[in-house]
Amino acid sequence: MVHSWQATKYDEIFLPHQSWGDELIAQLPLSGGETVLDAGAGTGRDALKLAARLPKGRVLAVEASSTMLERLREKVDDSGLPVSVIEANLLQPLPIKTPVDAAISVATFHWLHDHKAVFSNLAEVMKGGAPLLADCGGKGNVERVKSAFRAATGRDPDGGRPWNFAGPEETAGNLAAAGFEVMEVRLVRDTIIFHDQMEHVAFLSTIVLGSQLESFPPEERVEVAATVSEAMGEWVVDYVRLKIRARKA
Repeated sequence: MVHSWQATKYDEIFLPHQSWGDELIAQLPLSGGETVLDAGAGTGRDALKLAARLPKGRVLAVEASSTMLERLREKVDDSGLPVSVIEANLLQPLPIKTPVDAAISVATFHWLHDHKAVFSNLAEVMKGGAPLLADCGGKGNVERVKSAFRAATGRDPDGGRPWNFAGPEETAGNLAAAGFEVMEVRLVRDTIIFHDQMEHVAFLSTIVLGSQLESFPPEERVEVAATVSEAMGEWVVDYVRLKIRARKA
């Protein structure tokens, strides 16, 4: 089941994802004519930045969420940039016939329960030697948020549709099994501090706890997120990022 994101709100609030995407894009060795896959493109933030660096190439923006796809298509149409939108689930074989020169993914893999399948599906559509750069939630991610959610609601934050916060060893093994040469897989702490509780609650309800809050009536979700914020005692999100650099063997 694909989570139904609040795409418009996703574009309106502060997101640390921007810096994560900028970091990956800066690491790509691009000459301007490549075809690059954005795996889990969301509303197109990174896809459009990539496309601006590819005047003779293009970006394949793969996304599964219907709400994200609607917003993504609007932004691509308005941009005039070389971006092709592809509706597809990364857990399934991708409908891409010509192998791509590189792939990136920002804040997506931790929403997918089977990383071995994801890496295999990506490898199938990448050229030999093509780099894969990714940033997602890793082992130990948002433990303070999870504890506060449990305390505030009495519910298991890993229930329903759980996160998949993998560690470096597990990830390196899955990459190698899928046909990648592993360059680097590491965990990095990246705690995000918010300026006020309203901003914190908006981020919790829209980004971090969006899936967990689906079990509550829509009119109660922001109030639940506010209760979680209060239980945390600080306006923070304790991210632990899993950084991946690999290339198709």
